[in-house]
Amino acid sequence: MGNVKFLKRKVKKLRRLIENDPELPENYLKLGKLYFLNEDYDQSARIYEDGLKVAPRDKALLLNCAVTREAMNNLDGAKKLYLEILSIDPNDKSAQERLDNITSF
Repeated sequence: MGNVKFLKRKVKKLRRLIENDPELPENYLKLGKLYFLNEDYDQSARIYEDGLKVAPRDKALLLNCAVTREAMNNLDGAKKLYLEILSIDPNDKSAQERLDNITSF
């Protein structure tokens, strides 16, 4: 029960931070991770997508959104995001490795 209260407090705080400063991608990242860690992948993906509307080339948001899509078994969506990261930074090893892991030959 304590974890539920903690989660609700953290969610409420992060949503308030986003409301007060919607241009700060870090808060979307934190909130998306919180949902992800609690296996609420749909909500996590929505938060990351909201963050990407504000910062469409933020590699951390792109990567976390891609990983979330993988967890949702949306491999095409994940591939698209990994390719987006690689278009921003062709040397991003994490995105390349994850893309390689989900790409069939």
